Amino acid sequence: MEFNILQHFKGLDELPKDPFNGNETGTSLFLTGGMGPKISQKMDGYAKKAGISRRNFIKSSLGFSAAMLAANEITGMKFFEVGAAEAADSGAKNEAIQVARASSDFIVDVHTHVCTRPGHYQLGVNTTERGMWFVQLLDDLGKAFGLPNGTRDMNVENYGKLILQESDTTVGIFNPFGFREHYGGKDMIPLEYQVGVRNNWPKSTLMLAGGLTPNQGLSVTLDRLTQYVEQYKISGLKLYTFDATAKKGWWFDDEKLAYPIWEKCRKLGIKNIGCHKGIPFGQFYARYAHAEDFDAVADDFLDLNFIAYHSAWPYHNELAALKTFKPQRKNLYCEVGSTFAATVTSRPLECAHVLGTLLRDLGPDYVLWGTDSLLWGNPQWQIEAFRKFQIPDQLVEGHGYPKITDEIRRKVFGENAARIWNIDKQAAMQAKAEILANKTSYA
Repeated sequence: MEFNILQHFKGLDELPKDPFNGNETGTSLFLTGGMGPKISQKMDGYAKKAGISRRNFIKSSLGFSAAMLAANEITGMKFFEVGAAEAADSGAKNEAIQVARASSDFIVDVHTHVCTRPGHYQLGVNTTERGMWFVQLLDDLGKAFGLPNGTRDMNVENYGKLILQESDTTVGIFNPFGFREHYGGKDMIPLEYQVGVRNNWPKSTLMLAGGLTPNQGLSVTLDRLTQYVEQYKISGLKLYTFDATAKKGWWFDDEKLAYPIWEKCRKLGIKNIGCHKGIPFGQFYARYAHAEDFDAVADDFLDLNFIAYHSAWPYHNELAALKTFKPQRKNLYCEVGSTFAATVTSRPLECAHVLGTLLRDLGPDYVLWGTDSLLWGNPQWQIEAFRKFQIPDQLVEGHGYPKITDEIRRKVFGENAARIWNIDKQAAMQAKAEILANKTSYA
């Protein structure tokens, strides 16, 4: 599966967007996804009721509500809990926003990125053709979401602006890309650069390390892990089992190559270990994107938490089965970055099935919020979409999925991550308030 977002959202890159306007970003995704033409046809009527020009309506929070309403009407299913007044009256919309924030105001985004480094990426100098393919993919995404310089604008400064200032995100957990064989022998996003995020916002961010693969040599990997803990004070790992080495990949349950890493994590106090699962993009082998290797390792290291990033979509049923048939498991988690973003505006039925499966089988205590920003621009549109998203009654009755209650939303948005990373909610909320109070100093 060659996963290129711009091929799923036709014309997204042609729409001018303000990267700081999450409503405009979200509405643009509705307008360019699978239901785009039908939603577009309805927008003029909604804009007329609101008394706003179509162009300004699409940029407004009313337009985002209207797109959700249109999705409900087109599908005949209530995927979004949004009333007609929220698409026509600013007062009603603002009141709805305040109600939503009051019920889910603590948000830990466990999947965020910066996507540049000093010297950036130069083909034939510090980047191979395969490495440049990935850079170009991310460049195109950044530009489509309003960042004029693509990955160059996915930097430390804009991390603070877009994620911490312009969205309701309370705490951002950020993680790097490795694949150093494609990037001149240095990780695509080196820790020495991305640590600048935590240095700037130490009360509002946590840093994970990545770029580790035992195919680069087990002893080298263990030494690098020790360095990451001692020098950079990392809060966990986010790894890839497909890699850029000649061996192409590895498995978490490899007792010779991987188990020494987990044993070292125990000694170093690293408890949370994530891995890219699902979305087998680009030049990498899909077999390494399946979650089957989580089965044995979760049993053999009960004191460590294993987190499937992207929820292993489109193999999320395989991941969920690892808990369905072993309900006693308490160390198997998933996060929804890119999976939610790629489906909620264009394929809400699929989004409902994915979330329903995860919540039913892994359980509401084991699903983590993530947006994969800055890859998807300002994450506020995703936050608003999840606050409004609901699993329709037809699917609840037919598949045994739970309805998404305020309690479940709070768990997914922040409480689950706070529990496993020992995040102090009160301190984090205070730090968020300070960021917003000093917002103009970063602009």
